[in-house]
Amino acid sequence: MRCFDQSKLVIYKRHEIYYARSRLPGGKYAWRSLATTDLKDAVSRGWKVHHQLEDRCMQGLPVTAKSFGVVIDKYVAARERDCKRGKTKPAMLRQIKRVTKFWKTYAGSKPISNIGDIELKAYVEWRRDYYSNLGSPLPKNANLHPAEKTLQWEIMLGKAIIKWAHEKGLRGNKPLPTFTFTPKVKRVRPAFELTEYRILWRTLWKRVRTCSNEDWKSSRELLRDYVLILANSGLRVGEANNLKGTSNNGAFGFVGAGGAASGAVAMLVCRLRGGLCVALRPSCNALDA
Repeated sequence: MRCFDQSKLVIYKRHEIYYARSRLPGGKYAWRSLATTDLKDAVSRGWKVHHQLEDRCMQGLPVTAKSFGVVIDKYVAARERDCKRGKTKPAMLRQIKRVTKFWKTYAGSKPISNIGDIELKAYVEWRRDYYSNLGSPLPKNANLHPAEKTLQWEIMLGKAIIKWAHEKGLRGNKPLPTFTFTPKVKRVRPAFELTEYRILWRTLWKRVRTCSNEDWKSSRELLRDYVLILANSGLRVGEANNLKGTSNNGAFGFVGAGGAASGAVAMLVCRLRGGLCVALRPSCNALDA
Protein backbone atom coordinates (compact mmCIF):
# COMPACT_ATOMS: atom_id res chain seq x y z
CA MET A 1 0.00 0.00 0.00
CA ARG A 2 1.28 3.48 -0.93
CA CYS A 3 -0.18 6.72 0.49
CA PHE A 4 0.20 10.14 -1.15
CA ASP A 5 -0.54 13.72 -0.01
CA GLN A 6 -1.74 12.87 3.50
CA SER A 7 -3.73 9.86 2.27
CA LYS A 8 -5.71 11.80 -0.32
CA LEU A 9 -4.66 9.06 -2.70
CA VAL A 10 -3.99 5.48 -1.61
CA ILE A 11 -2.67 2.88 -4.03
CA TYR A 12 -3.10 -0.75 -2.98
CA LYS A 13 -2.91 -4.14 -4.62
CA ARG A 14 -5.53 -6.86 -4.73
CA HIS A 15 -5.33 -10.06 -6.78
CA GLU A 16 -2.27 -8.71 -8.63
CA ILE A 17 -4.25 -5.63 -9.80
CA TYR A 18 -3.69 -2.13 -8.40
CA TYR A 19 -6.60 -0.05 -7.09
CA ALA A 20 -6.92 3.56 -5.98
CA ARG A 21 -8.84 5.10 -3.09
CA SER A 22 -9.46 8.86 -3.34
CA ARG A 23 -10.49 11.13 -0.48
CA LEU A 24 -12.78 13.80 -1.93
CA PRO A 25 -14.05 17.13 -0.54
CA GLY A 26 -16.62 16.63 2.17
CA GLY A 27 -14.96 13.52 3.54
CA LYS A 28 -16.25 11.22 0.81
CA TYR A 29 -14.24 8.30 -0.57
CA ALA A 30 -14.23 6.71 -4.00
CA TRP A 31 -12.58 3.51 -5.17
CA ARG A 32 -11.48 2.75 -8.71
CA SER A 33 -9.65 -0.10 -10.41
CA LEU A 34 -6.49 1.05 -12.20
CA ALA A 35 -6.38 -2.03 -14.46
CA THR A 36 -2.60 -2.43 -14.27
CA THR A 37 -0.02 -4.58 -12.51
CA ASP A 38 2.79 -2.02 -12.71
CA LEU A 39 3.22 0.22 -9.65
CA LYS A 40 4.64 3.22 -11.51
CA ASP A 41 1.83 3.12 -14.02
CA ALA A 42 -0.68 2.67 -11.20
CA VAL A 43 0.52 5.83 -9.44
CA SER A 44 0.19 7.85 -12.64
CA ARG A 45 -3.30 6.51 -13.32
CA GLY A 46 -4.29 6.96 -9.68
CA TRP A 47 -3.50 10.70 -9.70
CA LYS A 48 -5.37 11.08 -12.98
CA VAL A 49 -8.45 9.39 -11.52
CA HIS A 50 -8.17 11.45 -8.34
CA HIS A 51 -8.12 14.76 -10.23
CA GLN A 52 -11.06 13.69 -12.39
CA LEU A 53 -13.11 12.85 -9.31
CA GLU A 54 -12.19 16.15 -7.65
CA ASP A 55 -13.24 18.00 -10.78
CA ARG A 56 -16.63 16.24 -10.75
CA CYS A 57 -17.13 17.24 -7.13
CA MET A 58 -16.33 20.85 -7.94
CA GLN A 59 -19.01 20.80 -10.66
CA GLY A 60 -21.57 19.31 -8.29
CA LEU A 61 -21.73 16.07 -10.24
CA PRO A 62 -22.11 12.68 -8.56
CA VAL A 63 -18.98 10.58 -8.27
CA THR A 64 -20.46 7.88 -10.49
CA ALA A 65 -21.73 9.24 -13.80
CA LYS A 66 -25.24 8.23 -14.83
CA SER A 67 -25.93 7.50 -18.46
CA PHE A 68 -28.90 9.02 -20.24
CA GLY A 69 -30.40 5.55 -20.71
CA VAL A 70 -30.32 4.85 -16.96
CA VAL A 71 -31.93 8.23 -16.27
CA ILE A 72 -34.67 7.48 -18.81
CA ASP A 73 -35.46 4.18 -17.07
CA LYS A 74 -35.73 5.95 -13.71
CA TYR A 75 -37.89 8.70 -15.22
CA VAL A 76 -40.29 6.17 -16.75
CA ALA A 77 -40.48 4.33 -13.41
CA ALA A 78 -41.35 7.63 -11.70
CA ARG A 79 -44.11 8.33 -14.23
CA GLU A 80 -45.46 4.81 -13.72
CA ARG A 81 -45.78 5.55 -10.01
CA ASP A 82 -47.54 8.81 -10.86
CA CYS A 83 -49.91 6.87 -13.11
CA LYS A 84 -50.87 4.54 -10.24
CA ARG A 85 -51.55 7.62 -8.08
CA GLY A 86 -53.70 9.18 -10.79
CA LYS A 87 -51.29 12.02 -11.63
CA THR A 88 -50.40 10.70 -15.09
CA LYS A 89 -52.93 9.34 -17.55
CA PRO A 90 -52.32 5.83 -18.96
CA ALA A 91 -52.41 7.18 -22.53
CA MET A 92 -49.67 9.69 -21.71
CA LEU A 93 -47.58 6.96 -20.06
CA ARG A 94 -47.81 4.81 -23.19
CA GLN A 95 -46.71 7.76 -25.30
CA ILE A 96 -43.75 8.43 -23.00
CA LYS A 97 -42.63 4.81 -23.18
CA ARG A 98 -42.88 4.87 -26.98
CA VAL A 99 -40.84 8.05 -27.43
CA THR A 100 -38.17 7.22 -24.86
CA LYS A 101 -37.15 4.27 -27.07
CA PHE A 102 -35.91 6.78 -29.65
CA TRP A 103 -34.00 8.77 -27.02
CA LYS A 104 -32.33 5.65 -25.63
CA THR A 105 -31.27 4.59 -29.12
CA TYR A 106 -29.98 8.08 -29.91
CA ALA A 107 -28.03 8.92 -26.75
CA GLY A 108 -28.66 6.19 -24.19
CA SER A 109 -24.95 5.53 -23.58
CA LYS A 110 -23.94 9.18 -23.13
CA PRO A 111 -23.61 10.66 -19.62
CA ILE A 112 -26.63 12.72 -18.63
CA SER A 113 -24.33 15.63 -17.82
CA ASN A 114 -23.20 15.76 -21.48
CA ILE A 115 -26.70 16.13 -22.94
CA GLY A 116 -27.21 19.75 -23.97
CA ASP A 117 -28.39 22.02 -26.76
CA ILE A 118 -26.07 20.46 -29.35
CA GLU A 119 -27.42 16.96 -28.71
CA LEU A 120 -31.04 18.16 -28.75
CA LYS A 121 -30.55 19.99 -32.03
CA ALA A 122 -28.84 16.99 -33.64
CA TYR A 123 -31.71 14.74 -32.49
CA VAL A 124 -34.10 16.42 -34.94
CA GLU A 125 -32.13 15.37 -38.04
CA TRP A 126 -31.37 11.96 -36.56
CA ARG A 127 -35.06 11.34 -35.89
CA ARG A 128 -36.12 12.44 -39.36
CA ASP A 129 -33.82 9.83 -40.94
CA TYR A 130 -34.35 7.10 -38.34
CA TYR A 131 -36.75 4.86 -40.27
CA SER A 132 -35.03 5.62 -43.58
CA ASN A 133 -31.73 4.32 -42.21
CA LEU A 134 -33.33 1.41 -40.40
CA GLY A 135 -33.52 -0.69 -43.55
CA SER A 136 -36.47 -2.80 -42.40
CA PRO A 137 -40.26 -2.65 -42.76
CA LEU A 138 -41.92 0.12 -40.80
CA PRO A 139 -43.50 -0.83 -37.49
CA LYS A 140 -47.25 -0.64 -37.17
CA ASN A 141 -48.66 2.94 -37.09
CA ALA A 142 -45.20 4.41 -37.77
CA ASN A 143 -44.56 7.17 -40.31
CA LEU A 144 -41.45 7.17 -42.48
CA HIS A 145 -40.99 10.89 -41.88
CA PRO A 146 -42.28 12.24 -38.55
CA ALA A 147 -44.47 15.33 -38.53
CA GLU A 148 -43.16 18.62 -37.24
CA LYS A 149 -45.50 18.48 -34.24
CA THR A 150 -44.20 14.99 -33.45
CA LEU A 151 -40.62 16.25 -33.38
CA GLN A 152 -41.65 19.18 -31.22
CA TRP A 153 -43.30 16.89 -28.67
CA GLU A 154 -40.31 14.50 -28.58
CA ILE A 155 -37.92 17.40 -27.96
CA MET A 156 -40.17 18.62 -25.15
CA LEU A 157 -40.08 15.15 -23.58
CA GLY A 158 -36.28 15.00 -23.86
CA LYS A 159 -35.99 18.38 -22.12
CA ALA A 160 -38.43 17.21 -19.42
CA ILE A 161 -36.23 14.17 -18.71
CA ILE A 162 -33.12 16.38 -18.52
CA LYS A 163 -34.88 18.78 -16.16
CA TRP A 164 -36.00 15.87 -13.97
CA ALA A 165 -32.40 14.62 -13.78
CA HIS A 166 -31.21 18.15 -13.01
CA GLU A 167 -33.61 18.38 -10.08
CA LYS A 168 -32.27 15.06 -8.80
CA GLY A 169 -28.73 16.49 -8.79
CA LEU A 170 -27.45 14.25 -11.59
CA ARG A 171 -26.20 17.14 -13.75
CA GLY A 172 -24.42 19.19 -11.11
CA ASN A 173 -24.04 22.90 -11.79
CA LYS A 174 -24.47 22.64 -15.56
CA PRO A 175 -27.23 24.88 -17.00
CA LEU A 176 -30.36 23.39 -18.50
CA PRO A 177 -30.56 23.29 -22.31
CA THR A 178 -32.55 26.07 -23.94
CA PHE A 179 -32.98 24.62 -27.44
CA THR A 180 -36.56 24.78 -28.69
CA PHE A 181 -37.84 23.17 -31.86
CA THR A 182 -40.40 25.29 -33.71
CA PRO A 183 -42.47 23.55 -36.42
CA LYS A 184 -41.90 25.16 -39.79
CA VAL A 185 -44.68 23.42 -41.71
CA LYS A 186 -48.14 24.73 -40.96
CA ARG A 187 -51.09 22.66 -42.08
CA VAL A 188 -53.93 24.79 -43.38
CA ARG A 189 -57.32 23.18 -43.73
CA PRO A 190 -58.93 23.57 -47.15
CA ALA A 191 -62.10 25.61 -47.50
CA PHE A 192 -65.27 23.69 -46.56
CA GLU A 193 -67.92 24.38 -49.19
CA LEU A 194 -71.63 24.57 -48.42
CA THR A 195 -72.32 21.56 -50.64
CA GLU A 196 -69.83 19.44 -48.71
CA TYR A 197 -71.26 20.67 -45.44
CA ARG A 198 -74.80 19.76 -46.56
CA ILE A 199 -73.61 16.21 -47.34
CA LEU A 200 -72.02 15.97 -43.92
CA TRP A 201 -75.14 17.30 -42.22
CA ARG A 202 -77.45 14.85 -43.97
CA THR A 203 -75.09 11.99 -43.12
CA LEU A 204 -75.16 12.97 -39.46
CA TRP A 205 -78.96 12.99 -39.53
CA LYS A 206 -79.01 9.59 -41.26
CA ARG A 207 -76.79 8.12 -38.53
CA VAL A 208 -79.25 9.35 -35.91
CA ARG A 209 -82.37 8.02 -37.67
CA THR A 210 -80.91 4.57 -38.41
CA CYS A 211 -79.54 4.00 -34.92
CA SER A 212 -81.41 1.39 -32.87
CA ASN A 213 -79.32 1.69 -29.71
CA GLU A 214 -80.53 4.50 -27.43
CA ASP A 215 -77.08 5.09 -25.90
CA TRP A 216 -75.46 5.35 -29.31
CA LYS A 217 -78.31 7.52 -30.57
CA SER A 218 -77.79 10.05 -27.79
CA SER A 219 -74.07 10.25 -28.60
CA ARG A 220 -74.79 10.71 -32.32
CA GLU A 221 -77.31 13.47 -31.61
CA LEU A 222 -74.69 15.24 -29.51
CA LEU A 223 -72.15 15.02 -32.35
CA ARG A 224 -74.74 16.35 -34.81
CA ASP A 225 -75.51 19.39 -32.64
CA TYR A 226 -71.82 19.89 -31.94
CA VAL A 227 -71.00 20.08 -35.66
CA LEU A 228 -73.99 22.33 -36.34
CA ILE A 229 -73.10 24.90 -33.69
CA LEU A 230 -69.33 25.04 -34.23
CA ALA A 231 -69.54 25.11 -38.02
CA ASN A 232 -72.06 27.96 -38.13
CA SER A 233 -71.22 30.08 -35.11
CA GLY A 234 -67.44 30.45 -35.37
CA LEU A 235 -66.93 29.12 -31.86
CA ARG A 236 -63.60 27.41 -31.24
CA VAL A 237 -63.50 23.85 -29.96
CA GLY A 238 -62.06 24.94 -26.62
CA GLU A 239 -64.74 27.60 -26.19
CA ALA A 240 -67.50 25.10 -26.92
CA ASN A 241 -66.05 22.66 -24.39
CA ASN A 242 -66.14 25.41 -21.76
CA LEU A 243 -69.82 26.21 -22.30
CA LYS A 244 -71.81 26.09 -19.09
CA GLY A 245 -75.53 26.49 -18.80
CA THR A 246 -78.37 26.32 -16.32
CA SER A 247 -81.74 24.76 -17.04
CA ASN A 248 -83.75 26.75 -14.49
CA ASN A 249 -83.35 30.20 -16.08
CA GLY A 250 -82.82 29.24 -19.71
CA ALA A 251 -79.30 30.66 -19.82
CA PHE A 252 -78.18 27.81 -22.02
CA GLY A 253 -80.34 26.68 -24.91
CA PHE A 254 -81.46 27.14 -28.47
CA VAL A 255 -83.60 29.99 -29.74
CA GLY A 256 -85.21 29.68 -33.14
CA ALA A 257 -87.73 27.79 -35.16
CA GLY A 258 -87.90 24.29 -33.75
CA GLY A 259 -84.48 24.27 -32.05
CA ALA A 260 -81.50 22.22 -33.09
CA ALA A 261 -83.52 19.18 -34.07
CA SER A 262 -85.21 21.01 -36.95
CA GLY A 263 -81.99 22.20 -38.57
CA ALA A 264 -83.26 25.77 -38.50
CA VAL A 265 -81.48 27.12 -35.46
CA ALA A 266 -81.17 30.90 -35.49
CA MET A 267 -79.19 31.54 -32.35
CA LEU A 268 -77.45 29.83 -29.46
CA VAL A 269 -77.70 31.57 -26.11
CA CYS A 270 -75.09 30.38 -23.67
CA ARG A 271 -73.12 31.43 -20.64
CA LEU A 272 -69.45 31.86 -21.58
CA ARG A 273 -67.04 34.24 -19.87
CA GLY A 274 -69.86 35.84 -17.93
CA GLY A 275 -72.43 35.80 -20.75
CA LEU A 276 -72.37 35.49 -24.53
CA CYS A 277 -74.94 35.40 -27.30
CA VAL A 278 -73.69 33.56 -30.37
CA ALA A 279 -75.46 34.09 -33.69
CA LEU A 280 -75.38 31.33 -36.27
CA ARG A 281 -74.69 31.96 -39.94
CA PRO A 282 -77.63 32.22 -42.37
CA SER A 283 -76.35 29.08 -44.12
CA CYS A 284 -77.57 27.12 -41.12
CA ASN A 285 -81.18 27.81 -42.16
CA ALA A 286 -80.45 26.57 -45.69
CA LEU A 287 -79.79 23.04 -44.52
CA ASP A 288 -82.37 20.48 -45.47
CA ALA A 289 -82.28 17.57 -43.07
